[in-house]
Amino acid sequence: MRVLVWCDRILGSAVLSTNAIAAVWVLLMMLAVVVDILGRFILNAPIAGTTELVTLSVVAVLYLQLSYTLRTGAMTRSDALINRLIVRHPRVGYLLNIVFYLAGVVLMVAIISIAWPKWLDAYNSDYYVGVVGVFTFPDWPRLLIVFIGCTLTGAQFLMLAAKAAQQLFQPRAET
Repeated sequence: MRVLVWCDRILGSAVLSTNAIAAVWVLLMMLAVVVDILGRFILNAPIAGTTELVTLSVVAVLYLQLSYTLRTGAMTRSDALINRLIVRHPRVGYLLNIVFYLAGVVLMVAIISIAWPKWLDAYNSDYYVGVVGVFTFPDWPRLLIVFIGCTLTGAQFLMLAAKAAQQLFQPRAET
């Protein structure tokens, strides 16, 4: 049990860190858009690549905040059935939660197994996005963020499955 708490603290620190990075990233995106608009209309000189960077940044922010969304319980899912089952038939409800969380792990592993080779290819072949001669940016950082975000989200799904399993096997308190 101590190991689970220790792992959860470490995972929580990593999840909060990526969420904080994403929040600062959103602020920087907003500043870049404002400066680009001001440059476009006041100086008739927009910042080259703002559109491309913001587009890439949306994907990066999404994957950086995905594990935090799951950790805080804000991930979209229908809880009506599970909550009723946990109240009326706790073992069935916790078992269903474990199945849901393990399905999330499988999904994250599937995305990771696709993202990792793409990252290696983009890194080794110097793949760039953007318009050549105007603005180009390497694509590997975005793919690395997808990999990191899915790894943390998969670990968070696994942690939630472990906690649900712990609740499944805990003796129920008499009321």
